[in-house]
Amino acid sequence: MSGIKLRPLEQQVAVVAGGSSGIGRETALRLAAAGTKVVVAARNEAGLSTLVREIEDAGGEAVYAVCDVSDRAKVECVAELAVAKFGRIDTWVAVAAVVVYADFEHTTPEEFRRLMEVNFMGQVHGFQVALPHLRRAGGGALVSVGSGETVISMPLNSAYAASKHAVEGMLDALRRELQAAGTPISVTSIKPAAINTPFFNNGRNKMDVKPKGAPPFYDPAVVAECVLFAATHPVRDLYAGGAAKLMKVTQHLAPRLADVVLAKFGIPMEQTKDAATDTDGNLYEPSGDARVQGDFGKQALPFSPYTWLATHPTARRLLWAGALGGLGTRWAARARSAA
Repeated sequence: MSGIKLRPLEQQVAVVAGGSSGIGRETALRLAAAGTKVVVAARNEAGLSTLVREIEDAGGEAVYAVCDVSDRAKVECVAELAVAKFGRIDTWVAVAAVVVYADFEHTTPEEFRRLMEVNFMGQVHGFQVALPHLRRAGGGALVSVGSGETVISMPLNSAYAASKHAVEGMLDALRRELQAAGTPISVTSIKPAAINTPFFNNGRNKMDVKPKGAPPFYDPAVVAECVLFAATHPVRDLYAGGAAKLMKVTQHLAPRLADVVLAKFGIPMEQTKDAATDTDGNLYEPSGDARVQGDFGKQALPFSPYTWLATHPTARRLLWAGALGGLGTRWAARARSAA
């Protein structure tokens, strides 16, 4: 994707699909603080309304559209609103997702289908709708917020992991098509580790206890900063949290080891000790939860050194240069002492 030039954030119009809570809400707030005109879309109108008010109170510009991303017509309305209000679209951020915590045999075909409609087709709809607008704007960025389960599947998450794997396949093909055509549109896949958002509270849950992500947890800001970087830098992949990168490496280099470890520890890592309460989740109706942070704030890491280096290439190059210089100095000193 070299050669693609993306506008500075203060000159952009960005759509955040799945923006009423969690990662999407934090992303919208940070984009607006950077001067981006923001269009936020989700099913939770109350959450969207408070988000736009918060952005405007801080001096930013934003509008919202109520939208279920599985509905193509509603997604088209989001794009029409963005163009009518702000004139164009530069970046489309796909965040919206739902989850079912259940073993494979107790996940119904309807639940598999619903997760594919939201998590996969929601991103398909968004990017297909966005592409003509990005072309008219002279280029832009498509940013997919996926999951560590894009590359490694956790037990009890077969439907969720399948939907995220499907997204990654679509992104790879789309990216190559755009490159082949010389289209100046970047396609970025962001793969977060476990993030402290209300996502776990709001999923459909068939366990006896409340679910959680596999630790370590990271703050939503770690993912939001990846989105801001992808909106201005045509990068292929970003891992939000070093744990997500470790998951990817383990799956690709030692898949049998991943099988053994996750068979033994995967389910306990996804379970709290609290009894399950609202088990239906937000699969078909919005939860009304508009928080950025979830229930694991005491466990969440506010910063990821790995991700910070990935989004600060100059610092990364200086670190490598320093490391190589240090190795060179040690080698030269040993050579002199041996002589």
